[in-house]
This record gives sequence, C-alpha cells and structure tokens, in this order.
Amino acid sequence: MKKTYFIIGLIFLVSMAFAQEDTTAAKELAEIVVTGQYKPQSVKNSVYQVRVISKEQIQKQAPSKLQDVLSNQLNIRFSQDPATGGSDINMLGLSGQNVKILIDGVPVIGRQGASNEININQLEVNTIERIEIIEGPMSVIYGADALAGVINIITQKNKKEKIAVNARLHEETVGKEYGLRQGIHNQYAGASATYKNWYINGGIGYNFFGGWKDSAIGRELLWHKKDQIVGNGVLGYHNSKLNIYYRFDGLDEIITNPANITGSEPALDQEYITDRLMQQLQASYSFNPKLSANAVASYTRFTRQVYSTLFYPNGDVRVATAPGTHSLSAFNGLTLRGTVLYKMSPVVSFQPGVDINTENGDGERIKTGVQQINDYAFFITSEITPAKRINIRPGLRFVRNSVYDAPPAIPSLNVKLGLTEKLDLRAAYARGFRSPSIRELYFDFHDGSHDIKGNTELQAEYSNSFTGSLTFTAIQKESLQLSTSLSGFYNDVSNMIGYIQSASDNRVTTYGNIDKFKTRGATLNGNLVRDRLNVSLGFSYTGRYNQYKPGDASLASFKWSVETNALAGYSFSKIGMNVNLFYKFTGRQPYYRMITANGADEVQLMQTSGYHWADLTINKKLFKQLTLNTGVHNLFDVTRVSSKATNGGVHASGGVSSIAYERSWFMVLAFKKKKK
Repeated sequence: MKKTYFIIGLIFLVSMAFAQEDTTAAKELAEIVVTGQYKPQSVKNSVYQVRVISKEQIQKQAPSKLQDVLSNQLNIRFSQDPATGGSDINMLGLSGQNVKILIDGVPVIGRQGASNEININQLEVNTIERIEIIEGPMSVIYGADALAGVINIITQKNKKEKIAVNARLHEETVGKEYGLRQGIHNQYAGASATYKNWYINGGIGYNFFGGWKDSAIGRELLWHKKDQIVGNGVLGYHNSKLNIYYRFDGLDEIITNPANITGSEPALDQEYITDRLMQQLQASYSFNPKLSANAVASYTRFTRQVYSTLFYPNGDVRVATAPGTHSLSAFNGLTLRGTVLYKMSPVVSFQPGVDINTENGDGERIKTGVQQINDYAFFITSEITPAKRINIRPGLRFVRNSVYDAPPAIPSLNVKLGLTEKLDLRAAYARGFRSPSIRELYFDFHDGSHDIKGNTELQAEYSNSFTGSLTFTAIQKESLQLSTSLSGFYNDVSNMIGYIQSASDNRVTTYGNIDKFKTRGATLNGNLVRDRLNVSLGFSYTGRYNQYKPGDASLASFKWSVETNALAGYSFSKIGMNVNLFYKFTGRQPYYRMITANGADEVQLMQTSGYHWADLTINKKLFKQLTLNTGVHNLFDVTRVSSKATNGGVHASGGVSSIAYERSWFMVLAFKKKKK
C-alpha cells in the first residue's frame, strides 16, 4: 500500500512539472459535442456530463488500438482474452452489455449480437476525430443497453480541404520481441477531397500483431498472433439546409492460435476469423429555424468463424474433422432511426423519434438455427429552458420487444442548473429495460478450452439509475484555466444477467440472473492549464453489490475499488516538441461470482489485484507534413494480475488475469498534406 501511495505522489509531483498542450482539459469548455444533444453545443452548455477525448490527445498517446485510448479513463476497465483477441469493456462497475458503443451515433455489432460486449480493438483508431463519453443512463434516447453510458466515436470527415492525404506507420516491440513477424506493425493510408458541396473520404489499414511468446514453450504463444485489415469510405453532400452522407466500415481479422505437439499426436491449430461490414446512411434537413429532422439507416453483417487444422510432427497440415473444431456464426443488425426537432418557443423544444433495431443470428453455435430479436421504440424528449441557467430534459421511451414484455414506459429526467456563472449542477434519473441478447439466450460454444452455453430461461433486466455532478470553472482565460468536477452515480439492477461457472471445471460457463445488482461511486477530477503547462488529476471510488437470491442477506455489502489517473505534458514550442505522461492506478477489485457445485449454486468472493500503468510519449514535428512520435508503453512492465477466491471453501479457486504483454517501445511516423 505504501508503494501505491508513493507512486501516486510521485506522479502528482511529475504532473506539476510537466503538462500536455492542447489536451481535452485545455479545450474542454469550448469543445463542441453532439452525443444526445438537440444540436451541437459546448460541453459547458450540455445537459449531460460529457467527457471528450480529442484527436490531439489520441495522437499523443500513440495508440496501436482503441483500447489504448480508453483504458486511461476513470471508471473504464477492460478484460482481456489473449487467445481470441477479445477485449470487453466495463463502465461504472457495469459490464459491456450496458455500454452502448456508437460510430457517428450508430450502434456497433459485435460477436455477442447488437450492441453487446463489443471488442473495441476491432474498430479503427486512425479515423477518429474525437470520442465523446457520457456516463450514466441514456436509455430514452439510445435504448436500455445504454444503462452505464454511451461511447460515441466521431469519425473524421473532411469538408474543407480540396485535397488531403495522410499516412501513418506504427512500429512497436511486444516486450522484448520484435522482428519481421514479431512485434506490432501497423500501416494506414487515407485520402479525401471536396468539390463544391460534395466531399469524399477513404482509407485502408493493415494492423499486424505478432503475438507474445514470453515463457511459452514449443509452438504456443501466450498472446496470439493477429492480422487485421480495415477499410472505410465516406461520400457526402451538404449545404445550409441539408447534410447527407453514406459511410462504410469494413474489417477482416484473423487470430492464429497454434498448439504444441504431444508425442506422436498432432497439434490442433485454430484460426478465429472475423468479418464485419457496417454501412450507414445519415441525413439531416432544416426546414426553418423552428423545425428540423434527422434520419439514420444502418445495416451490419458480422461473421465469426473458427477454422481448425491438425499440424503433424512431420510438418503435414490437415483439416480437422472432429465435432466442434469448425463453426461459423453470423449476426445481422438493422437500425432505422428518425427524429424531428420542433422549437415551439425560445423556452420549449420537443424531439419525438422512432428507433427500430432488429438482430438475427445463425450458425452451428446458435441453438435451433436462426434466431431473431426485434426491438421497436417510440420516444419523445423535451428541452425546457425557463431561465438562462436552467435546462430541463424530460423524456419517455415506449418499447415493444419481440421476445420479452417491456415496461409500459421508460422515463428519464436530466436537469442542468447554472448555480453561478462558474458553478454548474447536473442530475439525471432513468429507468432501464434490457432483454437478453441472442448470444445469452441461444449461443452454444464448445472447444478445447471453453464451454459456454446460452440460457433460454433468462429473465429481462430492469434498472433504476441516478447520476449527479458539480462542475466548477474557477478560471477561464486564454493563458490560465482551472476547473474541477465532482460526480456520483447509483445503479440498481434487477435480474442482472451474469456468468455462472462450474466449480468442477472452470472452462464450463452459462448465463444466469442475479436477483439484485447495484453499483455506486464518486469521481473527482481537476484540470490546470498554464500557457504550455497542463495538469489533469482524477480519483474514483466504485462499489459493487451482488444479491444472487431473494432474501439473501449474506452478500448485502458493497465491495469497493479505487482508481487514480493523471495526464501530464509540456510543450517546447520553439522546437516543435512535446513530452506527455499518461498514468492510471487500477485498484484491487473485489467481486462475487456464482459457481455450480454438486448441482447447487454457490457464491464465491473473488479479488483481482491492483496495478499501475503508465505511458511516456515524445512528439516531434520533423517537417511541415511529417511528425514523429516515440516513447514507452507500459512503463511499470505489467503483464498479469492474480485473481483468487477470498472466502475459502472446498471449491475455492484462483488464477491470473492477463493485462498486457511486457514494457514496449514504439515509433510512429505520421504524414499529412493538404491543399485548401
């Protein structure tokens, strides 16, 4: 513990000596956001508490994947699967099923079905303009799987330069491993053009991860090799009244999982092949200053294939034929969304809308063949501004689900009060409803290391969520900015869907309902900008409560976890260089898990150890169009943390959780040339 406090104190002192120019903190109050807004507006004026990660900050972090960007944020954690390349998100103590991942406001589909536990590392990081994060319930606007909040990835769209080209080369070691077929080798190239009111953007990238062997013997890798091809394109038209564009995002990914040969027996090698094509058409039109409309249509096809081969001692390779060695699962998602904004008066505005989401899944691992879930919703929100510093946003969502009965209405209420010119209070409440996904209901997965079974007896989740925040802008000048915020949240979920693990075989897992699940916590952030100096410090305290059976008071206590982060840097403007430090302490996390032992459910209290993470980057402008970024990721050399049962018992078990590969060194060259 002393070590923890020493490192946190050291980081604070370093933060006061170095700072980051043009970070989110410096531009936060002026940053324009769109997520959940009636119209684009500043962070300060938004009724929601919005965090913005700017393009400049993303570039300075030198990420090889999107997780590198988000993992430094408070109240966001990730679980890793080095074998399949998965990386599931956790936010405000709630799992990824309750986090809505959007690209330009459109839900992303992953291997769980629509908007459930998205592997964000399959999303391209080079096309991001900014990331908007709203913590807390957004159920009325985006549906009940936005209980924990929304992460909206806003992509770049060139509407100004006549011609622009850009390229990025990212080279990074994986621990001590680096070579032609080792380490990280990422390349991306894009171009854009405008002609009168038309614009077109496009790009293609190749991302290679050679895996991480470390102490593994033979042909095995601790972290498996990944090949990724990504592509995107945008064609749009805009004028003073109309903005319309078509966008596509494509992904082709192969995770290679080699196995060891045992004696004369062949090794079973597996490839996890993922393909996704996401297409969206968006249009907005302003009829007059009082009336405007927006429409979105999106279709996504997502496939996940397991392909297995047998590798023999003599080098022969044959296709495996045993049951469960091959599979193909496909998910299709359709989103249709339309809203109308009517400004009845300077005080009152209304926004009614319809939201239609359909998803279907089919394949060998989907029980009884093709399964489909349809969700139809009508919602209406209002923005009431009775005074200059008062903003009230009530809302109702009416849902019809093809599988589960939804509540008659899902309400929400957001309020922003400007207590003074410098002090803003925000508060929100929302009711939530989430039906189980296709994967949770019907998925049946078997291989050599996993056995996951869907549960058709699952009940739908219901929730009540509360958030609140105070934001104080002490100083807001060009050369000096000082602000702080204090926020809190409380989530009460009934029938939370979680994992049930077999005590006799931890590879066997199914889904079940937790009677009561609660999270609550508080976050404190502070930002200081002084000329080229920027300091950002944050602290969060999050508790989780599990009650697995009605009337079970044995687990009626919150288990708490701490997080601390710091962003710091200094800009040497005369030589075009800046130094940046990113730090986060993720505290130990107690949690409960349900296991099945001797035919009966049993609850174990588990605990995952805490760890420190830091990145150091140096960004230098070499020429007008060329920038170099170099430095170190994972300064504290974190690889894995222990996870163990703390309540003992005959079935007590533990293990380790993978966090990352070893400390790595990187170099990034970024080229951009534009003609206005």
